[in-house]
Amino acid sequence: AFTYGLFALSLITNGFFIAIAMTTASDSIGRYRFLMSGFALMDILVAANHMFMMPSVQMTPVGYIFFGYHLIEAPAWVGTYSGVLFVIFFYQTFIILAFHYIYRYAVVCDPFWCKWFSSKYSTRNWMLIAFAAQILYTLGFYEVVKIGFMPSEYKLRYHQPIILNATGIDISQLDFGYLAIMIRKSGGSGGEVWERDAVVSILGAFTLCLLTVIVILLCCVLIMKELDNAKSMMMSKVTRSMHGQLLKALLVQTAIPTVFTYIPLGTIFVAPFIGFDLAGIFGDLLIMSCAVFPALDPIIMIYFVR
Repeated sequence: AFTYGLFALSLITNGFFIAIAMTTASDSIGRYRFLMSGFALMDILVAANHMFMMPSVQMTPVGYIFFGYHLIEAPAWVGTYSGVLFVIFFYQTFIILAFHYIYRYAVVCDPFWCKWFSSKYSTRNWMLIAFAAQILYTLGFYEVVKIGFMPSEYKLRYHQPIILNATGIDISQLDFGYLAIMIRKSGGSGGEVWERDAVVSILGAFTLCLLTVIVILLCCVLIMKELDNAKSMMMSKVTRSMHGQLLKALLVQTAIPTVFTYIPLGTIFVAPFIGFDLAGIFGDLLIMSCAVFPALDPIIMIYFVR
């Protein structure tokens, strides 16, 4: 009921937001309406995937397993590649958010490379760059998942008693699809050894996320500097207020997924590295919190484009 309710709310709020963004006559929004609508559409897809899968995360001191309660009895490939799709949809919010900041930076600071976007084909050029970035980011995360998260017999045997104890489901009796990572494994001498593929996979995911964070922080600093320096004083008061308001909207749009998504997911990633045991309900609570922001995000954003 939780995921169904949040999907319905996300569909309503994001649909309403897209309608407002695409029909508002405000000149302050301009082509920015397409970026905001793209983010809202991705919110709907993330919420739909939550509803379709009802995702679960079972944490262990050395990693975790991710699967969908709704796909327990589905063929293994459905469960596995639904998980891959979940990861791809989910992390699209990072690259779309970074592109928001790049666009804001281009509009406010007017850097030299913006001349390529000032022609009559500017909308097409922005769309080409955005599409190329999305493809590269998607391929990057697909490789990350393929390196360290795909199913194996060892992972299945390790997690079988954990899932049985936590949910009462015996996955050894099912054609079970999932994603799982084990950062450390038992060594021959009784100790633990680091799994190179798992470490590379986690570091790859962090690197992709860090790149977007750097872009966001850099653009944010440059925008604020531009609005405060002498050159920006030549802007009209209305224009400066508009840019400041849109930057505030972007900061709010960054804060919501940070609180409800990026911090919980960061916890899921980091806990096994330090051997912190979050077994039991904690993994499910962390992944369930990620379903909140697609419904909440447009409610806040409607205020800024109304």
